Amino acid sequence: MADHNTNKTLVSPSRRKALASMGLAAGSGLVWSLPNIARAAATPLKCAGAYTDTLFHTRNLTQFAREANGLSQGGMQIEVVTNAKLMPMNQVMPALSKGDLAIGEIFMSNFSDQYPAFAIDSLPFIVRSFDDAKRLWAATREPIEALLKKQGIRLLYTAPWPGQGLFSRNAVNKLDDVKGQKFRVNNVASKYIAEVAGATPVDTPANDLAKAIQAGKVDVMLTSSTTGVDSQSWNAMGLFIDMRAWIPKNLILMSEKSWSGLTDGAKTALDTAAKQAEARGWQLAKDADDAAQKVLVEHGTKISQPSYELRRALDLMGEKFAREWSSKAGVDGAAALLNYYFPKK
Repeated sequence: MADHNTNKTLVSPSRRKALASMGLAAGSGLVWSLPNIARAAATPLKCAGAYTDTLFHTRNLTQFAREANGLSQGGMQIEVVTNAKLMPMNQVMPALSKGDLAIGEIFMSNFSDQYPAFAIDSLPFIVRSFDDAKRLWAATREPIEALLKKQGIRLLYTAPWPGQGLFSRNAVNKLDDVKGQKFRVNNVASKYIAEVAGATPVDTPANDLAKAIQAGKVDVMLTSSTTGVDSQSWNAMGLFIDMRAWIPKNLILMSEKSWSGLTDGAKTALDTAAKQAEARGWQLAKDADDAAQKVLVEHGTKISQPSYELRRALDLMGEKFAREWSSKAGVDGAAALLNYYFPKK
């Protein structure tokens, strides 16, 4: 008959001593020092995304979150909640400031009523290309970060939209052509243009725009080619004037309260992922503009350049708007605009 004890593993005295030591370590709370022990739980961070999943800004944001999570090696877990389902965009900055939200996405000039310096992002006809927009952001970034810091908010990265053009139901060759029309506005600049033109300003969030267009609540809107596609503008607006009125940006922001609770490793991961997302975001905006204009044409949208009369009127309006903004934005804001026009060598 076989001896059942022959199936038992023989443990040497030295091995017993080692195992006993491990037991003592666990009992004394030193389990963290042993190999293959689970790390502390990752810090959960909610991120309020403003747009639909298919939009390039959202795809960039979710990629940023994945990269930051991976680089943190379990130090944090960012969850992006898209399409303003976590909270409306107009609540993001107050929530970040109070520490009620960890990370959020905003359209910069949406908050220019509260923070006049933010309106530099949508000053009409100041920039005409992505290179111009980059130079303007380089001149603007420092004062914007300082302003945010006072609110308890940290800037992670920024990414632009394509240049803003005019979608309309009917031909627009001069400002009077939009008089009496329902003009969708999303910042101070577009509201100003609507009022000067004698149109009726309609404040419609991006995530409700498609329904508003189909319901006949919007006749004219000044926005990007990508928003035109996202909102299926062709259902009611068959014209797009590619005037590149301005090249605005989204800001991805973080609560300083949430930031301060992270490990150094997680902070480094966020900074690294943010730099990658910003570089990627600028290229995605260029690519998205090209692709969106093709989609608009495929759906029957007629794309044109502004008439001389329309461009002249808007250029004069832009000069006036910039002068008025400079008087409200304070020394730092005015200096940023001067640094854009006259960069330091």
